[in-house]
Amino acid sequence: MKKFILSVVATSLFAATTAMAHEHNSSNFTYPQGGYSGEVVEHTTFDNGGIVNARTIEELAKTQPVEPYVKEIEKGVWAVVGYHWGYKAVIEGDEGLIIYDTGDDVEEAQEIMALIKTFSDKPIKTVIYSHAHYAFGTQAIVDAYGDDITIIGHPDLNKNILESGGLGAAIPELSPSLLARTLEQFSFLLPADGPDGQAPTPVGKTKGFVAVNTPVTNGQAMTVDGVEMVFYTAFDSDTNDQTVVYLPESRTVLNNHLWPTFPNFYTLRGSVYRDPTDWAGGVKMIRDLKPKHLINTHSVNISGEAEIQATLTGYYDAIMYLYDQTLRGILHGKTPEELRHWVQMPKDLAEQPNNFMGYGELSYYPSYIYQYALGWFGRETETLNRIAPIEQAKKIVEGFGGEKAVKAELRKELESKQYAWAGELAGYLVKVNPTDAEARQLLADAMRQMGYNTQASIPRSFYLAKALEMEGKIQIPTIMFTGPESVTGFPAATTVEQYRVRLDPKVSYGKNQVLSIEVDGDASGVMGLHVRSGITEFVPTLSEYSHKADISIKLSLNAWAGYFVGDITLDDLLARKDVNTSNKAKVKAFFSLFDQVHASKTALIPASALQ
Repeated sequence: MKKFILSVVATSLFAATTAMAHEHNSSNFTYPQGGYSGEVVEHTTFDNGGIVNARTIEELAKTQPVEPYVKEIEKGVWAVVGYHWGYKAVIEGDEGLIIYDTGDDVEEAQEIMALIKTFSDKPIKTVIYSHAHYAFGTQAIVDAYGDDITIIGHPDLNKNILESGGLGAAIPELSPSLLARTLEQFSFLLPADGPDGQAPTPVGKTKGFVAVNTPVTNGQAMTVDGVEMVFYTAFDSDTNDQTVVYLPESRTVLNNHLWPTFPNFYTLRGSVYRDPTDWAGGVKMIRDLKPKHLINTHSVNISGEAEIQATLTGYYDAIMYLYDQTLRGILHGKTPEELRHWVQMPKDLAEQPNNFMGYGELSYYPSYIYQYALGWFGRETETLNRIAPIEQAKKIVEGFGGEKAVKAELRKELESKQYAWAGELAGYLVKVNPTDAEARQLLADAMRQMGYNTQASIPRSFYLAKALEMEGKIQIPTIMFTGPESVTGFPAATTVEQYRVRLDPKVSYGKNQVLSIEVDGDASGVMGLHVRSGITEFVPTLSEYSHKADISIKLSLNAWAGYFVGDITLDDLLARKDVNTSNKAKVKAFFSLFDQVHASKTALIPASALQ
């Protein structure tokens, strides 16, 4: 037994030694976090004056066009590049045109249709969706060319659009949180111009999704308007509804797997897990087709088999490096936080243009993989039951000698460009005294400099939004609702069930009541919500439930949708002619147990705060 223990100790010491060697041998590896901790960073500006890391503009010019262009890469196959956030491919068929993606919005599709007319008079007869993110301009095409249009896509795409607008909510009830964080991610909260000005953003115009009517499966071959195509749907990238298209005649691949930057495996808005091995598998599949041309939804098109092979191999290698070295780090006993610094990209991979970290940051991908695989616990047993964050902040501030001493330390850290530590320290200070204008400004100063220094556009948006919030210039929403159409597109049972998570246990404690709810003209039938103290049970078929209803409401789908998203208040709901109740006062009391949507539609008001 003693020999076994000694062996384990020796093995542990060896692992620690090799891990330390890996951490300190940095000459062949990148360390982009240095820009937050003292390294000198050169800045430039967007056209609107927004300050940005100069390297971001320099590197993205290698994979995104300085000026947009249309290029006919083979007869009847065009790449439409750089005009909008997502790039398009157009293929000439016997009767009409086939377009790969319709864009972020109706306005974009209208502009693309006008552009297409400069090189073809044929109508658009077929739409193919690469994935759920660029399927929102199709209504403009239907309006222009009629509804007899073939719309091809992944079998799950329609469902994903309905559930979360294509945002990839792991839990549908949290779609309002994802939408709020999406606006923050895409600079929507930032000013239009000036030093904190927005990065280019796809958010904010008219959505015009039209559902897939011709789903395709992996490896399916099809002749579309006289054009031979093979569809591949087995490999995900930033959504789980990807459709890669191969055109055998021209040896062209249309895809959303090769980006102008390293893949964004964890998007700060939050979404379903993006498996690096799946993304890498798609890249490998495309590479193995040995295409002559590659048209990408975000990166410049590439022609020439040798260049395509080299680019895709470098992209595959970088993805698998992240994944394999993360797993290796876990086997070495690294915690999620330690992995942020332990996994660094080798320079020979990092220097390949498409591997630039210009959208997300490498630092938070390893911890994301760790938490997906093993959960949040990094085997630091002392963290299992930490004190509450506000108590922790108080003790840290006290340990520094009080608020005045912390502020002095913060000014020193900001002066020496230690922005990462300054931001963390200022965060503790603001937790202790949220209304202290000086503390908030110190946190804003740290966040703003991190926003200017980052190479990646997503964290830039979050850093600058936080700075502006600390200065009282904006309010960051906790949730966002789209219009009632986000509810009316579903069976009513979907959102009636989701409503249960708004119950406030402080006011519902000890309650036991069943509400019958029926939505006119909806196939969901008579449903129930049973409040039992701190929980709400959704009852899909009330007639089969063990408890009878105490009160009831019958209403139109429009009335329910308006209330659910906050377009109308509870009082407005109960005053409507298309709403009938068994007892208005009792029904109001029942719904008053639940959080209500704030008039701004950017937050929920706890029921306990209204009573």
